[in-house]
Amino acid sequence: MSWPILLLILAAPFLANRFAPVWSANLLVRLQRWKSGLADKEVTLPGGVRVVYSEGGTGEPLILLHGLGAGRSSFETVAGLLTKEHHLIIPDLPGFGESGQAADGNYKIFAQAERFGQFVEALGLESFHLGGNSMGGWIAAAYASQHPEKVKSLWLLAAAGTEDLLETEAVHARRDQGRYILLASNPGEFDAVLRRLFYREPFIPFCVRWAAARQAAAYFPLHSKIFDQLLDHPYENQLEPHLPKITAPALLAWGEHDQIVPLAVMRTFRRLLPNSQVSVLEDIGHVPQIEAPRRVAEDYKRFRLALSH
Repeated sequence: MSWPILLLILAAPFLANRFAPVWSANLLVRLQRWKSGLADKEVTLPGGVRVVYSEGGTGEPLILLHGLGAGRSSFETVAGLLTKEHHLIIPDLPGFGESGQAADGNYKIFAQAERFGQFVEALGLESFHLGGNSMGGWIAAAYASQHPEKVKSLWLLAAAGTEDLLETEAVHARRDQGRYILLASNPGEFDAVLRRLFYREPFIPFCVRWAAARQAAAYFPLHSKIFDQLLDHPYENQLEPHLPKITAPALLAWGEHDQIVPLAVMRTFRRLLPNSQVSVLEDIGHVPQIEAPRRVAEDYKRFRLALSH
């Protein structure tokens, strides 16, 4: 093999990363899914809403719900550490990722919880373990309060949903200045969003960052409206009156340096969920499953092992 051909082969990943970022990002996502033992699937809900999800592993079902502005890929690294013991199901919620939008345009928390219930019914699941990060944890807790007989355990990672959230920087910025500091209205704002999400930003390949920034900007009109619906109807969305209805044991996992959903929210969950335990992760921000997947997975494994004894 001549040296120019060898050099081209060695340079191909770099060239693809820089000059074909969408193709490269999609390839990396597919490889991560494959490495984590997950397959792409989809189902259509009543009303015609298409939901795309990842599924894989063995054992009892564990459904994981992502946060606002994110998608199922936010859980797929940690999923690879759990699929040997657990049957993972990770959807792109309607309005996010590859899934379709809600036909009625209603993204208030209990409307999202109802659609999640339709997803569960479409999969034929009678009972399951449930988890979520940020808005996903908010939806998970709302669903568990309405269907306590179906949820065997609850895993809340920096879950939103209590009144404490109304005093955070992101809420004040939207209410007082009309700024959505957790969402990127254009690709140039994406790095600032990441700095708020993470305490120590993990390595993100150029192609993934490039593609994610443009996807975030494309979804900004919809996701900013969802943010408005969550904040402008506090009494419809807040969880405090509903949390005592939850009977499932819960693991509350929070980053010590979460700028988005502070530890005050965790303390409210802990107070209103007597059958809960807390894991505060040092040097971690708002997305523990991305910043510290191994630590998060080990915590969850210990939690589930204790439930089985």
